Parts: sequence; structure tokens; C-alpha cells
Amino acid sequence: MKKEHRLDYIERYEKRLHEFGYSPQTLGWGVHGRQEIRFSVLAEHALRRPESSVLDVGCGFCDLWEFLRSGGWRGHYTGIDIVPGLLEVARQRQPTLDIREGDITDSSFSLDEYDFVIASGIFNGALPGGGNELHIEAGLKRMFEHCRMATCVDFLTTNVDFKKPGAHHTDPAWARAVAKTLSRRVVLREDYMPFEFSIFLFRDDSISERNVYRRFENDQQKGSS
Repeated sequence: MKKEHRLDYIERYEKRLHEFGYSPQTLGWGVHGRQEIRFSVLAEHALRRPESSVLDVGCGFCDLWEFLRSGGWRGHYTGIDIVPGLLEVARQRQPTLDIREGDITDSSFSLDEYDFVIASGIFNGALPGGGNELHIEAGLKRMFEHCRMATCVDFLTTNVDFKKPGAHHTDPAWARAVAKTLSRRVVLREDYMPFEFSIFLFRDDSISERNVYRRFENDQQKGSS
């Protein structure tokens, strides 16, 4: 993210934090409990592997960690964000967590590999002067580089009849095309909320002798045993 975009982003969230405090509204979400719906979709694969590691990009208050723990997940969690105020609240609430300040698109920002890289809402703010698509491409590429199993990201869709000022809506077909440049095995979900969607990029896109994605085939065999 360009420096001027980063500063605008930080200012936007710090202003909301001052106004709303610890609240979904600070993160740009509504007050109707839909954050947990997003988490239930994005974290589905991590919850199936309770010992897995998760990188939460744009972690905000680290609410995703609480959601994972409530679902029986007990793996290693790392949260990163670029907004100091959000991280301060997160550290006060969860002082033992691995929480870092950094920009996922900054190549100088050092990261380990994680089983799952999850990001909720980080691409939904319009950047001043445009550049959102380049930012999304860079972000998806870097996140995928650091996942061992899958990268899971949600977006606001362009298939709406109203666009909130200051928001960026992403074309699902375009997002899928970008994802397919990184992995052949991609899932696009539009089945949980009418104006949002999620993309899942799976690391293992190898194909078996039966022309089936090998990971899917293995999971099916485990489920039938």
C-alpha cells in the first residue's frame, strides 16, 4: 500500500475508534452480529484442523481469535494490522497473543508461513485516487505466499443496487480470475450474504491420476473411512 493510502486508512480507523471504541462499527461493520457470519465462512477450514496455525491479516481487535477459540480451535494465532489504535486495544484485551504492526503488501515486513491466512474486510475501503485492484492483487499474492494450506478473504461485491460512499466493491469474476493466477484450486462463495462474497485459494492444487484435485480426493477418502 502506498504511504499516502496507508495514512488515510489509519486516520479513518483511528477516527472510528475514537467515536465508537471497541465495537464492530469501528471496523466498518454493522451492529447486527454479521461479523460472526463472516468468520464462520472464512474460518471453516481452520476449524476443521484445530491444531493449525492462522495469520489474521487486518486483525483489528483480534475478534477472529476469540471466534476460533470458541469453536474448539487451539492452534497458533498471529494477528497483523497497520492501525496502532486497534492494536493497542487488542493487546489490552489479549496480552498473550502474537500481535504485530505491519502491512501485508510491504515486502520488507517479515512473516513466517501459516496453515491458513485469513483476511476479513481489508479490501473494502476505497483508496484515494483509485488503485484498489492493484492493492488487492498485491495483497492476495503476498498472503498466498505465506500460506501452507489456504488463503481465505472476503469482499464487498459489485452485484449491489447501492454502494456506500468510501467503500470499494469488487467484481467477483475479476477476483476469481486473479485468484486463478495463483492457484488452480479456487472456491468462490456467494451463498451466505447477498452483498458480499469470499474467495478461497488452496495451496495444494495437484491433480491425481483420476483427474481429481488430490487434496479433495484425500479428504473424501478420509470422510468415508
